[in-house]
Amino acid sequence: MTMKNLVYSMSLLFCLGFSAIAQNVENEFNPAYANKRGVYLLPQAGNMALGFDATPFLDIFSSSSNPFDGFNGVDNSIYWKYFVQDNRALRARLTLNMLNETWSGEIEDDATNTADDATKIDTERLSQTAVTLGLGYEFRRGNGRVQGYYGAELSFGFQAGKTLYEYGNKMTEDNTFPTTYNFGDNIIMENPGIDLLVRATEMKQGNKLSVGLGGFIGVEYFFAPQISIGGEFWLGVQFATMAQGEGSAEWYDQWEDDKLIVETEKIDTFWNSRQFDIFSRTSGRVFLMFHF
Repeated sequence: MTMKNLVYSMSLLFCLGFSAIAQNVENEFNPAYANKRGVYLLPQAGNMALGFDATPFLDIFSSSSNPFDGFNGVDNSIYWKYFVQDNRALRARLTLNMLNETWSGEIEDDATNTADDATKIDTERLSQTAVTLGLGYEFRRGNGRVQGYYGAELSFGFQAGKTLYEYGNKMTEDNTFPTTYNFGDNIIMENPGIDLLVRATEMKQGNKLSVGLGGFIGVEYFFAPQISIGGEFWLGVQFATMAQGEGSAEWYDQWEDDKLIVETEKIDTFWNSRQFDIFSRTSGRVFLMFHF
């Protein structure tokens, strides 16, 4: 399943679910849901809510250094709710995690005299994308500004990623063992005794699919009419399967027409696997929710 197909499937599921339950609901005035001015504080049957994670923004403004240091991707959740009753709601959660990081390593320039102290740069670039869709049902308690809630959620996830390497010192006939920065996973094999160096150029993670089921419990505080902040704790089980990935590496391996040539060949990486986990997570962390 590609990322494009996954996004289409989640969008279709969301639209079908919304059209099946959305309807106009008329409510009689209930003083337990209103403040002294008669303005409703709490949601009622037929109301909807949209929200998002506030934690990434709080992390930026609470940083003591440059607030944008280390901001290298997207990590946020969007929440949607539809209240079938005053104290019960259908809910959906879309979480998108996108990570892009680059590391650099300074190495000696093999093409110059060591005394010149000339250097070149090797780079490692990691990119990962993970999408999770959660569908659940929640029960709520409380008539005041503080609302407790609990319920169950079914989740579906997709994850993919790859790592690219670029090297300052190229492999040539005159330099079959170029100086290379060791990032920890790019040096597959090295043997200076026979001048053999195998270094990765691309490592592609196998696509990971997961399904989970669990329960959640949380607290929501309405600091203004129909606007709330809150957080929740989630405990559940998850089954995941990961396809086998692949990678590319380069090395000097053979002679052709009495000339040494560079071999660039795909290699198998990451065993295909299946796993079953019991875990907990603070899925909501600090979220902001708007009801209407």
